[in-house]
Amino acid sequence: MHLVRQLLEKVLLLSGLILVVSVSLPETSRAQQLVPDTRMALIVGNSNYNGEKLPNARNDAESIAATLQTLRFDVTLILDATQEAFLKKAEEFSQATIRRNANVVLVYYAGHGVQLAGKNYLIPVDSRISDIDTLVSDSIHFDELLKLVGRSSAFKMVFLDACQNNPFQDRIKSLEVGLAPPPDVSGFLIGYATQPGKVAYDGAGDNSPYATALLSYMHSSGREVLSVLADVNQNVRKETGGAQVPYVQFSVKPDFYFKPGPESDGDLEAGLWKLSVQQEDPRLIQLYLQRYPEGRFVDEAQTILERALKDTNGVLPTPSVGLASLEEEIWSNALASRNRALLQYYIERFPDGQYLEQAKTLVTQMMPNNPNNLTQSELCRRFATHPNDSTVIYRGVSLNLLAKNSGAAIHSCEQAVKDYPDVPHYKALLARARAAAGDTKIAVDLYQQAAAAGDTRALVSLGLLYELGQGLPKDLLKARELFERAYANGSADGAINLAVSLYNGTGGARDVPRAITLLEYASSEGAARATYNLGVFAKEGIYKTPEDAAAYFELAAQQGYAEGALAAAAIYDEGFHTDKSPQKASELLLSALTVDSGETLAKISSDARSWSRDTILEIQTRLQSAGYYEGTLDGVPGPLFNRGLESWRLYGGSPS
Repeated sequence: MHLVRQLLEKVLLLSGLILVVSVSLPETSRAQQLVPDTRMALIVGNSNYNGEKLPNARNDAESIAATLQTLRFDVTLILDATQEAFLKKAEEFSQATIRRNANVVLVYYAGHGVQLAGKNYLIPVDSRISDIDTLVSDSIHFDELLKLVGRSSAFKMVFLDACQNNPFQDRIKSLEVGLAPPPDVSGFLIGYATQPGKVAYDGAGDNSPYATALLSYMHSSGREVLSVLADVNQNVRKETGGAQVPYVQFSVKPDFYFKPGPESDGDLEAGLWKLSVQQEDPRLIQLYLQRYPEGRFVDEAQTILERALKDTNGVLPTPSVGLASLEEEIWSNALASRNRALLQYYIERFPDGQYLEQAKTLVTQMMPNNPNNLTQSELCRRFATHPNDSTVIYRGVSLNLLAKNSGAAIHSCEQAVKDYPDVPHYKALLARARAAAGDTKIAVDLYQQAAAAGDTRALVSLGLLYELGQGLPKDLLKARELFERAYANGSADGAINLAVSLYNGTGGARDVPRAITLLEYASSEGAARATYNLGVFAKEGIYKTPEDAAAYFELAAQQGYAEGALAAAAIYDEGFHTDKSPQKASELLLSALTVDSGETLAKISSDARSWSRDTILEIQTRLQSAGYYEGTLDGVPGPLFNRGLESWRLYGGSPS
């Protein structure tokens, strides 16, 4: 029991969330992914309203349109639509979906939208709304739009990124916040950028938080649409500190894949690194370092890049003509990461590439609006995002790195707070930057302000300060209350820390069953260490059975936690409540090598003799097949075995 408590305490201090959602599909579903279909999309972006602009609405619509084109959608794009143009294009689109017998129809709207008496209205750019009558007469009735689209027998998706603050509140007092719940329409999947009655954010970068997440995850191969939207939900919640929670309603469970094919593992960093090192391309390696300054392969990347620059007198070589087999991988990584530099690399490397025009369009949409291509709010997120809050765009930085850049981080976050006073998450980021700089008193005050507004990062961080007695009087009861509020706002981090408090009985009564329930929730949200601790509980007989331990450890490994792979490998190596399997043990050990910055490699190398001879033999065989091991297949580790492990970590499962 003492070991389990230690493991939970480790979660409290080091917990990191790596969000990986996957769906196990029956073979029939996988076959259905390959059936050709007619895909049609109507995309509307309204930015230039009378006297007001929504700068990201146009960007969002253009980016969604360009990305859908790469996913074989026939796209109709309308920008700054008047009421007449909106209705005309919607009618033409509806007729075209029937005429062409479309089996997938998608509508995306970015712009102003309001609710009145339980009905939703989308606002054209030429509206002259002064009262309820003009709202009804000068807007697009959402129910009518659904009727137009609903004429088609296709699978229909509608996404509304239209819940910003009501621009007519001073004229029409009866308008409620956000949008009303969608009508119960059969045959539709309807997605809102945030929950009904709540406000969505326009976003501080090129795109809104909702559009950014859609753009990043729609291109994930082999992912059913609800799995994609689950990742969108998690991404938006993390980017907004829990203030914005996307909402989905559907009448029948859909069986639709934006991008058919084998399911991708979602590890963009490992994917970019593998491309870089296997091609021995300094340009790609430099892009990797820019994208992942604290990445898992930084040491190796810097060594390779320094050697390459030395060999070429400091000049990066021009990319050679690209290999067709690499085009899809580079393109997919560029799209998913929303990486402008990688898109430019694609254009240079593949001048005749199949996605060339879409790449050029997307690069144009991401054109820099300042010399650094980043606003102060974007810089704030890049400098100060907590690793546990990492998103596709903002990866999160350690406290040590933040401390080194604290001056710049504070400057950017202070400006972000001024520019977006209604977004509490910037106060939480500024608080973290201040804490890294040693300004504890100021950090506590900022955390308290952000926590009062419900920001999940502030709630968790403030709870830890109370729990540890840092900058505040130690108050375990208050800490538990803050973790409880963070969990209530959907924070997996809050759930983990609350589970620790409940398990240990700190700050109140001990409640092991609820602690387990909280870990189950955090695990379902992709929190790898929560999954790992469920495995520990199973192994110790506290939760489920010892036979279930391996499955939890393997899931933790899939979620990006190397310790999960090691624990599962040990079970299969020893045959603990399962059959011995050197094959599974070796697969898990090799998979763990690329999960961290080399710590697991060092551990496996130093402890190699603690594994069974059969498992070591299986690893030797796999290393030899990949071209990384030239020693004897004898099940005995040594220098050649360790060098083989290093090569596997460096190049992956394929020979260089």
